[in-house]
Amino acid sequence: MAKLFPFQGWRYNSDFVGDYSDVIVPPYDVITAKEQDAYYDRSPYNYVRINLNRSPSNSRYESASSALRHWKENGVLIKEDKNAIYIISQTYEQAGNMVERIGCICSVQLTELGNVVLPHEKTIEKYLNDRLQLMEATSANTGQIFMCYQDEEMILENIHEMMVNEPVIDVNLDDVLYRIWPVVEKDKIDQFVSTMLDKTLVIADGHHRYKTALRYAEKHPELDDATRVMVTLVNSKNKGMQILPTHRLLSGIKINIDQIEARLEKSFQIKKLEGADAVLAQMDSEPERKGMLGIYHRESDTGLLLNFSSWNKLKTMLPESSQTLRELNTNILHLFVLETVFNIDTNKQKDLRHVSYMRGNKPASGMLKKENDYTVACFVNPPSLEDVFKIAKSGETMPQKSTFFFPKVYSGLVTRCFEN
Repeated sequence: MAKLFPFQGWRYNSDFVGDYSDVIVPPYDVITAKEQDAYYDRSPYNYVRINLNRSPSNSRYESASSALRHWKENGVLIKEDKNAIYIISQTYEQAGNMVERIGCICSVQLTELGNVVLPHEKTIEKYLNDRLQLMEATSANTGQIFMCYQDEEMILENIHEMMVNEPVIDVNLDDVLYRIWPVVEKDKIDQFVSTMLDKTLVIADGHHRYKTALRYAEKHPELDDATRVMVTLVNSKNKGMQILPTHRLLSGIKINIDQIEARLEKSFQIKKLEGADAVLAQMDSEPERKGMLGIYHRESDTGLLLNFSSWNKLKTMLPESSQTLRELNTNILHLFVLETVFNIDTNKQKDLRHVSYMRGNKPASGMLKKENDYTVACFVNPPSLEDVFKIAKSGETMPQKSTFFFPKVYSGLVTRCFEN
């Protein structure tokens, strides 16, 4: 059973913050060092001081705690008068159309992964330690854990349609319109909470934050608030719930197009095309097709449309995996392109120095034109939401960088502080 709860969140005080775009930031793990400095310069109250403080070494955690405490004491952040769940609307342009994604910020009862709450990707230990130290210092949930669920009845969407109040936050952040409404009416809260009791929650983004919350709760049994964690829930049936591709860019590799073709032809049917745009157009025309990948060799300006043909060999290589997991485009890319053609083992850190990632809400052809440091681009279509749920429910996890959920849920919209 997914047990959800309202809470009294802390939000930015509009008397201190004239423009919310000056203070609200992306999740900590997608902020570059250059962007971190830019956020610091944007406002003395920018949330980067909490979620990705730049003070040296471990002093950054105490600095983050000090900033949060100061903002609460001096009215920069104000506490909600009543317990609330928060409806979040994110509106953005996708393929020329405006799309709205509806979600709910609330707290969820912590349970060990694998029953009510399911992971879909692997985690890295060093990131857990960083987030745990931040939580220890701040005694707060400062970033969102983004989860999805399945609800054909669209209960949350119906509650959103009945909202008559103006949103308390209404701001454009990186081409996405964010709007937030606190919902304090008990009947509406109870309606959504009861709807979720039989739901399974799949973590879309925030695996490290969820595992961090579990460890924090284990270390602090005296804190009732530590048994819950702040999340943003989005219905997978919502039209705005989308997974975008994560393409790979390879650099520091010397290989010509003839060598690439020769190595690929053992496992793929190959269609040679001129340029990257032609490959991407073909892939866009059949986004659900299993085993369709694309290659662009920059030096020769050659595109290769690939259709996988070695299904029996794949089954032999991954005999313990379910068919859905085994046949992920990402697995085919890793095993039969990166490893076989370019000698890159994604399980080896030294090999990953040749790999960077290209993802976003813009057309891939346009993003690629802005990239300079690469030899080969590898294009891959994303898995479906149905596949994500199927793999998570089977107890399996995908390779890292298999999914890119868009839009991200930014930090600083609401903060959940633990009460003593």
